[in-house]
Amino acid sequence: MATTEETAVPPLAITHEDQVFSLAFHPLEDIVASGLIEGQIHCHSYAAGASPVKLWSAHSHKESCRALEFSSDGRQLFSGSKDRSLQVIDVQTGKVALKKPKAHSEPINCLLTLSEQLLASGDDGGCVKIWDTRQRKVAMKYHENVDFISDMTYVARKKTLLATSGDGCLSVFDIRKKNPVAVSANQDDELLCVQVVRNDTKAVVGTQDGTLLLFSWGDWGDCTDRFPGHPNSVDSMDRVDDSIVLTASGDGIIRAIGVLPNRLVGAVGEHGDMPIESIRLARDGEIVGSCSHDSTVRFWSVAEAIKEEDDGEGEGEAEEDEVDEDVMRGAEEVDADSDADSDEAPAPPAAGAGGKRGQGDLSDDDSSDSEVEKKQRERKKKSKKAKRGIGGGKKGNPKFFADID
Repeated sequence: MATTEETAVPPLAITHEDQVFSLAFHPLEDIVASGLIEGQIHCHSYAAGASPVKLWSAHSHKESCRALEFSSDGRQLFSGSKDRSLQVIDVQTGKVALKKPKAHSEPINCLLTLSEQLLASGDDGGCVKIWDTRQRKVAMKYHENVDFISDMTYVARKKTLLATSGDGCLSVFDIRKKNPVAVSANQDDELLCVQVVRNDTKAVVGTQDGTLLLFSWGDWGDCTDRFPGHPNSVDSMDRVDDSIVLTASGDGIIRAIGVLPNRLVGAVGEHGDMPIESIRLARDGEIVGSCSHDSTVRFWSVAEAIKEEDDGEGEGEAEEDEVDEDVMRGAEEVDADSDADSDEAPAPPAAGAGGKRGQGDLSDDDSSDSEVEKKQRERKKKSKKAKRGIGGGKKGNPKFFADID
């Protein structure tokens, strides 16, 4: 993300009549879509500093709209629901163009556009499907997890899809092959979101207890680093650039987090004490949208936090790793995580990582590239072997929209 001299002015908030479960930004225009708990979908245009203008509304689903995703050309909006249906909506008119009432056997929880003709979907039973939207059929089906698929991310140049699950495992798929690349060992916590950074060499995973797990590409058996500090669950995540991600936590705060060295870059925005369901970066990368239990979609500028990070470069490692403690709530100390069955020396404690309602400093003052690499090498010696090809992995060819409503 390239920063500008002037901070981007975010649009004003959108207030809905019901709780917002999902949101998505148009890839080419200033348009945002929101999915509500009662199944409604709303589409708004937005502009800097102004109130968004509603373009259309539709009651597309019988139950909550859990996932929204625009096609790569922006002409279609895909929606997935608790009612197990998958729909294609014309963005210009808001009309349902195609519908698959029973796209999954379990409620659909997340969607991800992979390319011009490929869409991935994940459900509450741990099943992931790759849809060919032009031929209207399932191109690939995986069932490596036993609990809900919480999030997915895709590395196009490697044709690799990563999926996190409530069963505590990270699944890795080459979408050209019917068997998974790997399924990680159980991390003893729900995995809720994932992004890939550092030139596609690190996967950052958010968990229910607030710890960020780092996986090294190709070493999927177990995480190679842990970054505690969030006082509540990390429910959603988006990638700002190759070294910074945004996290949305159960405490209602959106944070910019630096990866390797692990540090808090700054607080971007908050929904009070309301948990945040989802965050998404807009097409320009300067604005992030968030939806919460307060029935609003809010917009925040990330440029100021990134500008502070850029200004801090070259001022020395000690100054670079300083974090404003007032940004976080509370000042309880939490010891860094270490495996009970490992004889490794415990990692340095993360200063000020708080409890359920407070969090102090998220900085990692002692981290450096050489130290991180050393810890990773030590941990790899004791890493758990990745499970491969466990269950599922069968290719499917049912008609995509055979029973159009």
